[in-house]
Amino acid sequence: MKSSVQRGQSMVEYLIVLMLFVLALTAGPRSPLERLFEAFGDRYERFTHAMSMP
Repeated sequence: MKSSVQRGQSMVEYLIVLMLFVLALTAGPRSPLERLFEAFGDRYERFTHAMSMP
């Protein structure tokens, strides 16, 4: 019985750490996640421009 309780507690701890990580990625006006998406958009724009050249 003790191992199942311990396993449940570990799951809660992992979820809390995961939620804090997601919060850190999405918080703020210039969040790291927003900057990552902007970088992907910029690279895709450059790629499509280069592909459209003859």
